[in-house]
Amino acid sequence: MALAWVCITHVNTFNLTLVAGFWAFFLFAPLSQANTTAVEIEQSVERAISEAYLQRLPESRLEIQVSPVNPQLQLAPCQAPLEIQLPFSTGQRVTARVNCAQPQWSLFVSAQIRQFLPVVVSTRPLARNSRVQSSDLRLLEQDITRLGNDYYTQLDDLVGMQVRRPIGSDQVISPRQLEAALAVSRGERVALEAQRGGLTIRTLGVALEDGRLGQQIRVRNESSGNEVHAMIIAPGVVRVP
Repeated sequence: MALAWVCITHVNTFNLTLVAGFWAFFLFAPLSQANTTAVEIEQSVERAISEAYLQRLPESRLEIQVSPVNPQLQLAPCQAPLEIQLPFSTGQRVTARVNCAQPQWSLFVSAQIRQFLPVVVSTRPLARNSRVQSSDLRLLEQDITRLGNDYYTQLDDLVGMQVRRPIGSDQVISPRQLEAALAVSRGERVALEAQRGGLTIRTLGVALEDGRLGQQIRVRNESSGNEVHAMIIAPGVVRVP
Protein backbone atom coordinates (compact mmCIF):
# COMPACT_ATOMS: atom_id res chain seq x y z
CA MET A 1 0.00 0.00 0.00
CA ALA A 2 1.50 3.36 -1.01
CA LEU A 3 2.06 6.11 1.53
CA ALA A 4 0.25 9.37 0.95
CA TRP A 5 0.27 12.69 2.75
CA VAL A 6 -3.17 13.65 4.01
CA CYS A 7 -3.70 17.37 4.55
CA ILE A 8 -6.16 18.19 7.33
CA THR A 9 -7.45 21.66 8.14
CA HIS A 10 -10.65 20.72 10.02
CA VAL A 11 -11.87 17.69 11.90
CA ASN A 12 -15.02 16.83 13.78
CA THR A 13 -14.94 16.86 17.58
CA PHE A 14 -14.28 13.55 19.32
CA ASN A 15 -13.98 12.71 23.00
CA LEU A 16 -10.40 13.01 24.23
CA THR A 17 -9.16 12.02 27.70
CA LEU A 18 -5.72 11.81 29.26
CA VAL A 19 -4.82 8.30 30.42
CA ALA A 20 -1.50 7.51 32.15
CA GLY A 21 0.43 10.03 30.10
CA PHE A 22 -1.23 9.10 26.82
CA TRP A 23 -3.93 10.83 24.83
CA ALA A 24 -6.70 8.21 24.71
CA PHE A 25 -9.00 8.58 21.74
CA PHE A 26 -12.26 6.61 21.59
CA LEU A 27 -13.83 6.17 18.19
CA PHE A 28 -17.60 5.72 18.52
CA ALA A 29 -18.38 5.25 14.84
CA PRO A 30 -19.61 1.68 14.24
CA LEU A 31 -17.23 -0.72 12.56
CA SER A 32 -18.18 -3.42 10.10
CA GLN A 33 -19.12 -6.82 11.49
CA ALA A 34 -16.53 -8.51 9.30
CA ASN A 35 -12.90 -8.55 10.32
CA THR A 36 -11.69 -5.14 11.43
CA THR A 37 -9.83 -3.97 8.36
CA ALA A 38 -6.46 -2.31 8.00
CA VAL A 39 -8.10 0.71 6.37
CA GLU A 40 -10.48 1.17 9.31
CA ILE A 41 -7.56 1.08 11.74
CA GLU A 42 -5.50 3.55 9.69
CA GLN A 43 -8.45 5.95 9.47
CA SER A 44 -9.06 5.71 13.22
CA VAL A 45 -5.40 6.49 13.96
CA GLU A 46 -5.43 9.40 11.52
CA ARG A 47 -8.53 10.92 13.13
CA ALA A 48 -7.09 10.49 16.63
CA ILE A 49 -3.85 12.25 15.67
CA SER A 50 -5.79 15.04 13.95
CA GLU A 51 -7.91 15.67 17.03
CA ALA A 52 -4.97 15.64 19.45
CA TYR A 53 -2.69 17.93 17.43
CA LEU A 54 -5.35 20.38 16.27
CA GLN A 55 -6.77 20.65 19.76
CA ARG A 56 -3.43 22.05 20.92
CA LEU A 57 -2.97 24.35 17.90
CA PRO A 58 -6.30 24.74 16.07
CA GLU A 59 -4.88 27.47 13.81
CA SER A 60 -2.21 25.13 12.42
CA ARG A 61 -2.25 23.07 9.24
CA LEU A 62 -1.64 19.36 9.72
CA GLU A 63 -0.32 16.63 7.43
CA ILE A 64 -0.39 12.99 8.52
CA GLN A 65 1.24 9.97 6.89
CA VAL A 66 0.01 6.78 8.56
CA SER A 67 2.16 3.71 7.95
CA PRO A 68 0.08 0.97 6.30
CA VAL A 69 -1.27 -1.78 8.53
CA ASN A 70 -0.61 -5.26 7.18
CA PRO A 71 -3.82 -6.14 5.29
CA GLN A 72 -3.12 -9.83 5.92
CA LEU A 73 -3.80 -9.44 9.65
CA GLN A 74 -6.89 -11.38 10.66
CA LEU A 75 -8.35 -9.22 13.42
CA ALA A 76 -11.66 -10.22 14.93
CA PRO A 77 -14.41 -7.61 14.55
CA CYS A 78 -14.26 -5.23 17.50
CA GLN A 79 -17.56 -5.16 19.42
CA ALA A 80 -16.54 -2.07 21.39
CA PRO A 81 -15.31 1.33 20.23
CA LEU A 82 -11.67 1.26 19.20
CA GLU A 83 -9.37 3.01 21.67
CA ILE A 84 -6.42 4.85 20.14
CA GLN A 85 -3.66 5.81 22.60
CA LEU A 86 -1.18 8.46 21.53
CA PRO A 87 1.95 9.54 23.42
CA PHE A 88 1.89 13.23 24.29
CA SER A 89 4.26 14.41 21.60
CA THR A 90 4.85 17.35 19.29
CA GLY A 91 7.50 15.54 17.27
CA GLN A 92 7.49 14.25 13.72
CA ARG A 93 6.94 10.57 14.46
CA VAL A 94 4.14 9.13 16.58
CA THR A 95 3.41 5.52 17.45
CA ALA A 96 -0.23 4.90 18.33
CA ARG A 97 -1.52 1.90 20.23
CA VAL A 98 -4.83 0.59 18.91
CA ASN A 99 -6.86 -1.35 21.49
CA CYS A 100 -10.01 -3.40 21.15
CA ALA A 101 -11.70 -4.29 24.45
CA GLN A 102 -14.07 -6.96 23.10
CA PRO A 103 -12.57 -9.26 21.99
CA GLN A 104 -9.22 -8.17 23.37
CA TRP A 105 -6.50 -7.37 20.88
CA SER A 106 -4.09 -4.53 20.26
CA LEU A 107 -1.44 -3.44 17.79
CA PHE A 108 0.87 -0.49 17.19
CA VAL A 109 0.62 1.85 14.22
CA SER A 110 3.17 4.56 13.45
CA ALA A 111 2.65 7.83 11.63
CA GLN A 112 4.71 10.76 10.38
CA ILE A 113 3.43 14.21 11.34
CA ARG A 114 4.01 17.63 9.83
CA GLN A 115 2.34 20.58 11.54
CA PHE A 116 2.56 23.98 9.88
CA LEU A 117 2.22 27.36 11.56
CA PRO A 118 3.22 30.92 10.56
CA VAL A 119 6.33 31.76 12.60
CA VAL A 120 8.58 34.81 12.77
CA VAL A 121 11.58 34.86 10.42
CA SER A 122 14.15 37.56 9.66
CA THR A 123 13.92 39.66 6.50
CA ARG A 124 17.66 40.43 6.49
CA PRO A 125 20.84 39.50 8.40
CA LEU A 126 20.81 40.84 11.97
CA ALA A 127 24.12 41.59 13.66
CA ARG A 128 24.92 40.86 17.28
CA ASN A 129 23.85 43.65 19.67
CA SER A 130 21.57 45.27 17.08
CA ARG A 131 17.98 46.08 18.02
CA VAL A 132 15.14 44.35 16.24
CA GLN A 133 12.81 46.59 14.23
CA SER A 134 9.44 45.70 12.75
CA SER A 135 10.92 45.87 9.23
CA ASP A 136 13.35 43.08 10.20
CA LEU A 137 10.53 40.58 10.65
CA ARG A 138 7.87 38.71 8.75
CA LEU A 139 5.71 35.62 9.19
CA LEU A 140 6.41 32.48 7.17
CA GLU A 141 4.70 29.10 7.43
CA GLN A 142 7.06 26.45 8.81
CA ASP A 143 6.86 22.83 9.95
CA ILE A 144 7.02 23.35 13.72
CA THR A 145 7.64 19.65 14.44
CA ARG A 146 11.21 20.42 13.32
CA LEU A 147 11.51 23.48 15.56
CA GLY A 148 10.56 22.22 19.01
CA ASN A 149 9.55 25.29 21.01
CA ASP A 150 12.27 27.51 19.53
CA TYR A 151 10.12 29.95 17.59
CA TYR A 152 7.88 33.01 17.87
CA THR A 153 4.42 33.50 16.36
CA GLN A 154 3.84 37.20 17.18
CA LEU A 155 5.86 39.92 15.45
CA ASP A 156 5.32 42.48 18.21
CA ASP A 157 6.98 40.22 20.79
CA LEU A 158 10.37 40.77 19.15
CA VAL A 159 10.37 44.47 18.28
CA GLY A 160 12.88 46.35 20.44
CA MET A 161 14.73 43.25 21.60
CA GLN A 162 18.50 42.95 21.25
CA VAL A 163 20.23 40.34 19.10
CA ARG A 164 22.38 38.05 21.23
CA ARG A 165 23.64 35.86 18.38
CA PRO A 166 23.92 36.77 14.68
CA ILE A 167 20.82 35.88 12.66
CA GLY A 168 20.86 35.15 8.94
CA SER A 169 18.35 36.32 6.37
CA ASP A 170 15.06 34.35 6.18
CA GLN A 171 16.01 32.46 9.34
CA VAL A 172 13.48 31.30 11.93
CA ILE A 173 14.19 33.40 15.01
CA SER A 174 14.71 31.50 18.25
CA PRO A 175 14.31 32.89 21.78
CA ARG A 176 17.93 31.85 22.37
CA GLN A 177 19.08 34.39 19.78
CA LEU A 178 17.52 37.39 21.51
CA GLU A 179 17.54 39.15 24.85
CA ALA A 180 15.92 42.21 26.36
CA ALA A 181 17.57 45.37 25.07
CA LEU A 182 19.77 47.48 27.34
CA ALA A 183 17.76 50.20 29.06
CA VAL A 184 20.90 51.94 30.35
CA SER A 185 24.45 51.88 28.98
CA ARG A 186 27.65 52.39 30.90
CA GLY A 187 28.68 56.06 30.93
CA GLU A 188 25.15 57.24 30.13
CA ARG A 189 23.63 60.10 32.10
CA VAL A 190 20.49 58.91 33.85
CA ALA A 191 17.70 60.36 35.95
CA LEU A 192 18.35 59.22 39.53
CA GLU A 193 15.28 59.00 41.78
CA ALA A 194 14.92 58.39 45.51
CA GLN A 195 11.77 58.09 47.62
CA ARG A 196 11.76 59.96 50.93
CA GLY A 197 8.43 59.62 52.68
CA GLY A 198 5.84 60.80 50.21
CA LEU A 199 8.35 62.80 48.20
CA THR A 200 10.31 61.81 45.11
CA ILE A 201 13.74 63.40 44.90
CA ARG A 202 15.32 63.56 41.45
CA THR A 203 18.83 64.34 40.38
CA LEU A 204 21.26 63.30 37.67
CA GLY A 205 23.70 60.44 37.77
CA VAL A 206 26.08 58.50 35.56
CA ALA A 207 25.63 54.78 34.98
CA LEU A 208 28.75 52.81 35.87
CA GLU A 209 27.56 49.63 34.10
CA ASP A 210 25.08 48.40 31.52
CA GLY A 211 21.66 47.21 32.63
CA ARG A 212 18.21 46.10 31.57
CA LEU A 213 14.78 46.88 32.98
CA GLY A 214 14.44 45.56 36.52
CA GLN A 215 18.18 45.13 37.07
CA GLN A 216 20.22 46.93 39.71
CA ILE A 217 23.31 48.81 38.57
CA ARG A 218 25.91 51.10 40.12
CA VAL A 219 25.32 54.79 39.55
CA ARG A 220 27.41 57.81 40.55
CA ASN A 221 25.43 60.77 41.84
CA GLU A 222 26.66 63.79 39.86
CA SER A 223 25.88 66.20 42.69
CA SER A 224 27.54 64.36 45.58
CA GLY A 225 29.93 62.08 43.73
CA ASN A 226 28.65 59.17 45.82
CA GLU A 227 28.19 55.74 44.26
CA VAL A 228 24.81 54.09 44.85
CA HIS A 229 22.99 50.96 43.70
CA ALA A 230 19.78 51.76 41.83
CA MET A 231 17.16 49.77 39.95
CA ILE A 232 16.39 50.55 36.32
CA ILE A 233 12.68 51.41 36.11
CA ALA A 234 12.61 52.83 32.57
CA PRO A 235 15.11 53.57 29.81
CA GLY A 236 17.46 56.19 31.24
CA VAL A 237 15.72 56.23 34.65
CA VAL A 238 16.94 54.53 37.85
CA ARG A 239 15.60 54.51 41.39
CA VAL A 240 17.43 54.03 44.67
CA PRO A 241 15.60 51.35 46.75
